[in-house]
Amino acid sequence: MSNPFSPAPGALPARIVGREPELSAIREAIRRAESGSPPVPLVFLGQRGMGKTVLLRELRDLGARRALAVPLEVVQGESLAGTLRDKLDDLVASVETLPARVGHALEKTLRSLPTLSYELPHEGGSISLGRPDEDPVAGQREPLAAMVRALMVAARAAKRYIVFTLDEIQDVDVRSMGTLVRFVHESAQSDSPILLACAGLSESHAVLEKLRTYVQRWNAFDLRLLTESETIEAIREPIVAAATAIGEPALDLLVREAAGYPFYIQAYGSAVWEQHRGSKITLADVQAALPPVRLRNEAAFYVRPLARISPRETAFALALADFGPGSHEVGAVARALGLAAPDVSSMRATLVRKGIVAVPIPGRVEFRIPFTDRYLRDHRDEYDTPDVRAYRQRIARRLRRPATEGDPP
Repeated sequence: MSNPFSPAPGALPARIVGREPELSAIREAIRRAESGSPPVPLVFLGQRGMGKTVLLRELRDLGARRALAVPLEVVQGESLAGTLRDKLDDLVASVETLPARVGHALEKTLRSLPTLSYELPHEGGSISLGRPDEDPVAGQREPLAAMVRALMVAARAAKRYIVFTLDEIQDVDVRSMGTLVRFVHESAQSDSPILLACAGLSESHAVLEKLRTYVQRWNAFDLRLLTESETIEAIREPIVAAATAIGEPALDLLVREAAGYPFYIQAYGSAVWEQHRGSKITLADVQAALPPVRLRNEAAFYVRPLARISPRETAFALALADFGPGSHEVGAVARALGLAAPDVSSMRATLVRKGIVAVPIPGRVEFRIPFTDRYLRDHRDEYDTPDVRAYRQRIARRLRRPATEGDPP
């Protein structure tokens, strides 16, 4: 029997558990799009490994029958126009069985783009991305707007609706995002509404804030860790569906280790499945499988990233870890160090750049990877080095004397 767990990033699990509000919103958005009614855009936010990309993929799969799907992943420093252009090959494959008018519609509208040409299979026409000399206005069109307009025409011709799924929106160019969102909202007044679904890290709230006129009525979800009962369901159900049993002691240990983190559920579940033999997973199987996977995860998620931070940044991270999981006020973390919030702004900014922490909303800070706080508390002796202690002692000495202009935090 094949392994029912899928730890690969973005891979669909055997069953999506603990995300019923999100799945309900997805089903409702698809229902509305298929009926020609404007769907409410969706946005899924959360830390790494929480299942954001899985939800985008589930949306595309559920709507595959009627949708002209355009999956986009934002690349920092690149425009959405360039990302969308790179997806044209996938688009051609997706319309290969549609009537020739789809290719003709795309050809007509995409003339403003740099010269490229695609022949659609099965005499479906062609997509010509040239810029003809006789159309001087075309060269002035914004490429992203031209491509979205082309897709709307093509979808209408094919009696389909467009689905844009946009991943990693924390890195999106806000101007391009605004262009795409404007078309989505304008399409709500037409007979070809666009379904838009986005996903990103918690700090994507800052991007959405810049688009506030558009996104106030979106369905936005902050993904949480699964509860204990949901974790049990996410582990046990795929195992039982694969005609295998799992003992209660084995399940209890696996649930405690995964701690409701969707990625850990898949990673540890997969390792235990590969370890077991026969028709039942035992406590011995779990005890044998977990240590090497735990070490790999710790090395990838915590050890290597934390090795890049300075003693004063480590002091900040240790102070944040003491507050436990979730986001916390920057001022509270600063006070734990004996500082004021402005004193730690440069530390926080550096830790954001290094991928250790994120700023979900202004004034708050959280670790980017779940359980970094737990890891730091469990390994405090390794990180509370003499250099880190010396930094805290410098702060303490400074607080015992009058502040001098230019004192470093």
